[in-house]
Amino acid sequence: MAKETVGYVNLEWTCPFCGTKNPGPNKKCSNCGSPQPEDVKFEQAAQETLIADEQLIERAKSGPDVHCPFCGTRNPAGTKTCANCMGDLTDATAREKGKVVGKHRKEAAPDIACPYCATMNPANAHTCSNCNGNLHEPTQPKPAAQPAPQKRKLGVIGIIGTVAVIAACIFIFSLFFRTDDVSGRVSSVEWTRSVAIEGLVPVERGAFLDEIPSDIAVYGCREELHHVQDDPAPNAEKICGTPYTVDTGTGIGEVVQDCQYRVYAEYCSFTVDEWQQVDMATERGTNLTPIWPQPQLTADQRLGGEQEQFEVVFESDGRRYVYTTNSPSQFAQFEMGSEWILQVNQLGGVVAVEPAR
Repeated sequence: MAKETVGYVNLEWTCPFCGTKNPGPNKKCSNCGSPQPEDVKFEQAAQETLIADEQLIERAKSGPDVHCPFCGTRNPAGTKTCANCMGDLTDATAREKGKVVGKHRKEAAPDIACPYCATMNPANAHTCSNCNGNLHEPTQPKPAAQPAPQKRKLGVIGIIGTVAVIAACIFIFSLFFRTDDVSGRVSSVEWTRSVAIEGLVPVERGAFLDEIPSDIAVYGCREELHHVQDDPAPNAEKICGTPYTVDTGTGIGEVVQDCQYRVYAEYCSFTVDEWQQVDMATERGTNLTPIWPQPQLTADQRLGGEQEQFEVVFESDGRRYVYTTNSPSQFAQFEMGSEWILQVNQLGGVVAVEPAR
């Protein structure tokens, strides 16, 4: 996806000494004057207003700030000597950048009450307008009460039901997969062979106009989504996600959104002749020499897919068993009156056969 910049906003940092929240670009705490530590984290403000100051915007674009390795003072990217102690910044470590701090908060946040005098103040204010108290005094959250563990009891009915289901599964499994050997004699055979007859049939299709050969007449064209891409395109529909704020390492956040472009094109209907099944020719017999049908075809017809099935009937102690196969070579072995050992499952189906020894 293509990232697009919406604008820039001030982040905040919390003074570890007095708990005061300060605007991101501030190098010192506005309450106690302590310098911003190197490991302090930038956070989102309660309400983010896009910055209009071009100097701040250019600072955000220039790269993350660096902290002086001698006195810890924060300096803008590209600075050669520290603004506080004049130390060499060649080996200074740049602040981390690129972290998503949250969804862009452009909506007005509700006012907050001063913890000291209860005066209502804007959500993005750092000190009370009445008593100058810290509006963001850190508090220790109370640990959530842990619910007492509850024991689950499986009722007698549930146990009986589970056992019944397992027993039923085992019984069904045995019906299909447990077999008995039965001696049987071939009493009759039957084969069926079929071949599809295909003809050229006019069929309505649809495709994008640039994919249809120029010699085919089209009709019913309409605009439809062709594809989605990251780069802008003529007449494309721009679709962007929810804006979010990214830490630039300067105390200023870059508000970005992920965008894509939906490209539309003409999708048209057309008619083309295609080979499709129009008939089926079938041969049947009760011998061991199956043949394929030989249908008479017209000039606009051709032979399609083939199908074949062979059925053998066995007699055993007055019972009749049917075995089917798709193998012509196996079918040729079932001579009338020949003896075979049948593997019969509990439902009476023949799953396999072999010649009797």
